[in-house]
Amino acid sequence: MSNDTLDVILAILKYLDESMDEERIDFSKVNAEALGVNEPRYNRILSMMIDEGYVTGLTAVPIAGQTYVSYKAIDPRPTMYGIQTLNENTMTAKAVRIAKGIKEFIPGF
Repeated sequence: MSNDTLDVILAILKYLDESMDEERIDFSKVNAEALGVNEPRYNRILSMMIDEGYVTGLTAVPIAGQTYVSYKAIDPRPTMYGIQTLNENTMTAKAVRIAKGIKEFIPGF
């Protein structure tokens, strides 16, 4: 999985987690354009997220002539596994930033 793919997954999970209190989640805020990826890649990432159990509430919408399935957000939300994955990756990213900061602060580290 490329970093771009992981970044998109984490951005979607973060947005869904932060939107849990909203009456209606505006999934257009994490669409392909907003995340800076093309439609095929975006929809394939959504497919992976569903297959891996990171999100629910997305419905497959096959489009004639398209080699990938598009998705419509019905009631998108992260799963507990998705939240756990988000938290683990957020903590790892923080640890890496702290380690880099220590390395820059302490010569020879």
